Amino acid sequence: MGKCESIVKKVLFVIDEDLTHCYVAVEARGDCPMGVQGWHHKSFPANVPAIDILQGDFDFLMWGLEAPK
Repeated sequence: MGKCESIVKKVLFVIDEDLTHCYVAVEARGDCPMGVQGWHHKSFPANVPAIDILQGDFDFLMWGLEAPK
């Protein structure tokens, strides 16, 4: 594998009664493995503020691939 860059294009939060859903749109550049580009998604408990999600362990490339509905 050569040089790979992941660029965050958009971050979207969907907040409902029980969960806070975080979606991250990623653009892959270079020699990236499959699964880097696309929408990455993770759900958090509703009591977790969005700012804590962004400032915490924001390892979005390890999240599942799922586009917002």
